[in-house]
Amino acid sequence: MKKLFAVLFVAAVMSVGLFAQVTKDIELPKGSFIDKQYNAEWVIGLDIVELKDATTGELIYSFPKEKREDDKVEVTSEGAVWSFYCKDTYRKYYFIKPYTLVTQKHIQLEIDPDWTYENYKVQLDFKE
Repeated sequence: MKKLFAVLFVAAVMSVGLFAQVTKDIELPKGSFIDKQYNAEWVIGLDIVELKDATTGELIYSFPKEKREDDKVEVTSEGAVWSFYCKDTYRKYYFIKPYTLVTQKHIQLEIDPDWTYENYKVQLDFKE
């Protein structure tokens, strides 16, 4: 019985280590992505996220690190998820790189506003 617990313990420790490695190696989406529904361009970099008008390039809103709260990356059943909350816009943003789209450059965007239960969900297409 003790051997069984020892084996299960070692397996649990190894799986936690593997999960930590997978989480560490997640590649966040970087580049420009188009939201066709709102003619918006999301520019995602290491330290900043910008929302621009896709036609004119005019900056609509900038999300530098100091404006983002609860900034985190995690692996979920949907895929790799980068999320943050912006207190200036009263919204939580989720950028999801689904497992089914690993070889493609599309990502999912979900916006969760504080004032309603209806979230905005859209596929963002990589701007070539």
